[in-house]
Amino acid sequence: MKKIIFIVALAFSFGNVFSQDTIVRRGSEIIIAKILEISPTEIKYKKFDYQDGPTYIELKAGVKMVIFANGMKEIFEEQKVVVEVKPVVPTDDYIVKEAPESTKIDMWGQNNFRYKNRHMGEREIQEVLLKSKDKKIISLVGGAKDAKRAQYFGFAGIPLGIGAGVLLVSSFVSGGRSGFDETYLAASAVCAIAAIACPVLAITLKSKRNKCNREAVRLYNEKY
Repeated sequence: MKKIIFIVALAFSFGNVFSQDTIVRRGSEIIIAKILEISPTEIKYKKFDYQDGPTYIELKAGVKMVIFANGMKEIFEEQKVVVEVKPVVPTDDYIVKEAPESTKIDMWGQNNFRYKNRHMGEREIQEVLLKSKDKKIISLVGGAKDAKRAQYFGFAGIPLGIGAGVLLVSSFVSGGRSGFDETYLAASAVCAIAAIACPVLAITLKSKRNKCNREAVRLYNEKY
C-alpha cells in the first residue's frame, strides 16, 4: 500500500513539473509561472511555486515569448515606439525672426528701382543715395539732377522750329521779286539749326542723367 502511495505522489510531482509555463522576457530573464490570461497588451499569471499567491501582470511589450506546459510557444513581435513630433507654436516667449531685409538697390530700365521690397522712382532713390553721406555718390546724384533740369531745354526746339518757318516766309515776302531777304533768311537758318540742336542736346543730357544714377547705385551697393 505504501508503495502505491509513493508511486502516485511521484507521478503527481512529475505532472506538476511538466505543467509549468515559462515567460521569457526581452532581457532573457525567465519567469516560471502559471499563466491565467493573455490579453492584447498584458499577461496575467501566478508564480508557479506559489499559485495561491497574488496575480501578477506582465506587459506584452516586454515579453519575448511564452512557452506553455504542453510545449507550444507563442512569440511576440517587438513593438516599435512611435514618437509623435508636434509642431512648435510660437508664443510670446518664442519669436521667429525673419531674415533681415536686403539693403541693396535693384535697378530695372532707366528710372525704376527696388529698395527694401519697395518700388521707388528716381527722386525717392536719390534721397536714399544722399543719406549715405558719401561724397562720390552725392556728386553723381547732383550730376543726374543737373542733367535732368538741363534736359528740358530740348522743348525749346519746338518754338525755334516754328520761328525758323516764320522767318523763312518773311524772307520770301520781304525779298519781293529780287528773291529772299538775306537778313530774314540768315535768321531762319540760325533758328533751324538751334531747333535741331535742342533735341540732340536733350538726348545727350538724358543719357548723362541715367549714367550718373546707375553709377551712384553701383557705388552704393558696393559700400552698403
